[in-house]
Amino acid sequence: MLSSAYLGAQQLKLGKNPTSIEKSALLDLNSDKQGLLLPRISDYTVAPLNTAPDGMIIYYVPDKLLYIRKNGVWKKLVDETSAISSVNGQTGPVVSLTTANISESVNLYYTDARARAAFSAGTGISLSGTGVISALNTSNLWNAAQLQGRNIGTTAPADQDVLTWSAATSTWLPKAVGSVTSVALSLPSSVFTVSGSPVTSTGTLSGTFNSQTANTVFAAPNGTDGTPFFRALVAADIPSGSGNYIQNISTGTQAASFSISGNGLIGTNLGVGISTTPANTLEVGGTTAASGLSGLRLTGLGAATLQSSMANTLAVNANGDVVVTQNAAANNWLITGNSNVNSSTHFLGTTNDVKMVIKSNNTSFLEFGRRATLGLVQNYPSYTDSDESVTLMKSALQFDVPSTVQFYKPKFYTTTDGNFRLKGSAAGTDFFELGSTGSNNAGGFDFIIGDDGDEPILFKSYYYVDSSYTEMMRMQSKKVGINMAGVTPAQTLDVRGTMRLTGSTGTPDNILGRNSTSGDIATLGYDATTLSIASGSVKANNTSAVWNANQLQSTAVAGTAPTSGQYLVYDGTSWTPTTVSGSPGGSGTWSTTGNSGTTAGTNFIGTTDSKALVVKTNSTEVMRVDASSHVGIKTTTPSSTLHVNGSFATAVASYDNPSTAVTVNLDETYYMVARLSSNYGNIASVTANLPSAATCPGRIYVFSNTVTSSGSGKLYVKPSSSEFIGSLGNNTAMTLDERISAAIQSTGSYWVVLYKGSNQGY
Repeated sequence: MLSSAYLGAQQLKLGKNPTSIEKSALLDLNSDKQGLLLPRISDYTVAPLNTAPDGMIIYYVPDKLLYIRKNGVWKKLVDETSAISSVNGQTGPVVSLTTANISESVNLYYTDARARAAFSAGTGISLSGTGVISALNTSNLWNAAQLQGRNIGTTAPADQDVLTWSAATSTWLPKAVGSVTSVALSLPSSVFTVSGSPVTSTGTLSGTFNSQTANTVFAAPNGTDGTPFFRALVAADIPSGSGNYIQNISTGTQAASFSISGNGLIGTNLGVGISTTPANTLEVGGTTAASGLSGLRLTGLGAATLQSSMANTLAVNANGDVVVTQNAAANNWLITGNSNVNSSTHFLGTTNDVKMVIKSNNTSFLEFGRRATLGLVQNYPSYTDSDESVTLMKSALQFDVPSTVQFYKPKFYTTTDGNFRLKGSAAGTDFFELGSTGSNNAGGFDFIIGDDGDEPILFKSYYYVDSSYTEMMRMQSKKVGINMAGVTPAQTLDVRGTMRLTGSTGTPDNILGRNSTSGDIATLGYDATTLSIASGSVKANNTSAVWNANQLQSTAVAGTAPTSGQYLVYDGTSWTPTTVSGSPGGSGTWSTTGNSGTTAGTNFIGTTDSKALVVKTNSTEVMRVDASSHVGIKTTTPSSTLHVNGSFATAVASYDNPSTAVTVNLDETYYMVARLSSNYGNIASVTANLPSAATCPGRIYVFSNTVTSSGSGKLYVKPSSSEFIGSLGNNTAMTLDERISAAIQSTGSYWVVLYKGSNQGY
């Protein structure tokens, strides 16, 4: 018997004494006649057992043993029939082993003497009984058969033989040497001076150069064969037109290869790889027109460490001349963020009457510009000013919240009826919502606070002198109270103080203000020439010169109309629209306006080494993708495939108080389906049709059937044809009764139930 009280506490007791349960146990089994029968598994390599979490236990039929999942692998528990049952005949829990228990040389046991003998045998090393190690130099270890890995011959040497290397046999061999009684050295006396000659026993023979006349060379006689001597160099000594020398010629081309070391100067111009007179100080030929590869190479530059960009850079004009130009990258917004930005002159936007667009996935999310430029001029009050500065949001606007907030992440959004609304969290688990409502010309405006039904809507004032807040009005439990000071209104309208109503009647169409002395209410005016009110915000008139700048930091901006992709470049007089090579979106860069012609897998945003990809806002890291394929949001050390250090939001489809049956077909745009019934009249069911599990492996859906007050009804979750949910049959719907929540996940073949239980605590 299962008691609902124990289910609510997240514990289960089976067997005897069901009302007595071990507090620390999730599952408590109590019986003196029955045991726990684990599932019988014949193949644990099939899904989902092949990906089961560590700690799962099964009974494996082929081995008739228990198996446990450990470190992602199924491991058998110890089989007692194959375990060691005794050691040296001892079967007790403690085993004692001494020298008396094991015979010498059996089971690797040795006495001290036997161990020393085994250590010394045949090694050339002796170990004495006192523990002294000594070398035995009569051993072959010290009777070398090689020198530095080269063999020594085994022939016995004769008296006075020396070891001589034999290349034919690759061996050192004994060999006799002849006898010499005297060695002398003879060199030309005009060139050398000989000393130490002759040597009859021991000594050194040496020859040193004699001093010669300056600027002479050692050569044969000029123009004839003969004994060489030191003489002056003549022109005939250098062959005319030789390819082995650098020649001073006025025509033709030096054919020889040569190298020059040291420092030197070259005349006016130097040409390399050209056949005409060089036009520049250095002119290099060899450029390949088709590839753009020049004949100039700076060795090692390709592997050099990249430095921060500088104000100027080198560029090549149509003639091939290298010129110094302004660095285009100095005026770009970088994907890694910019530093030293001047907020007076640097901005992200356009300089002409073209709207500024921010996109994601090539879809516009945010646009800036004049009302007319954005195409938003309409013949309605406050929408006719074509020069009004407008920020156009084309998506919902959601805000981050602390991790303690469980539901209802705050956001601005519009509905399919064009209603503008604000929804968010209150006190962690409650929510508030306000905005326009209705359809088909039956509009309205909502103020909503919930979810228990007694949360108040408060209006307060703030006094800066003592930083105090004063409650002016509250709406709570279907009542309105004024000046209640925190007390719940007792009547439908509860005013704690005086009240005055003055002025005209009718529907207000302007901003109202209250006279603090008399209490009178009147409209507030504003200067329409400098300000305007649109979409709940006060805007400055963008026709003012402060918004249409003709100078940047006191430097004039040329009136020339720019073309697409140009930059403002200072030409010495003014900032002028100029086309600059290497502009954003060029080869190898991602443009701020998006790229076309990319190839998936070849073109990507990321790194080509093991460094992490970091996304920053205001120079602060907000997201990181590391080399382990971990994605971290608001963390620099992600530990999982997706690691979010904060809150996140998912889509919620809420069907509140349905009066007729609702059917919703789920796809990737859904995450949570919620049904709410709070009164007897709205009890219709909601049916959620699941997509095929095969089309969305791993996808999770969450369902909640919330019932309060006198409400009732069910929420059905139905699988696609021939598929099932949990242990239910094919095409059988899972029923969520009143106050029940559930979560399911696709395995790629069917749907598993992650959780199903009461939601009363939410």
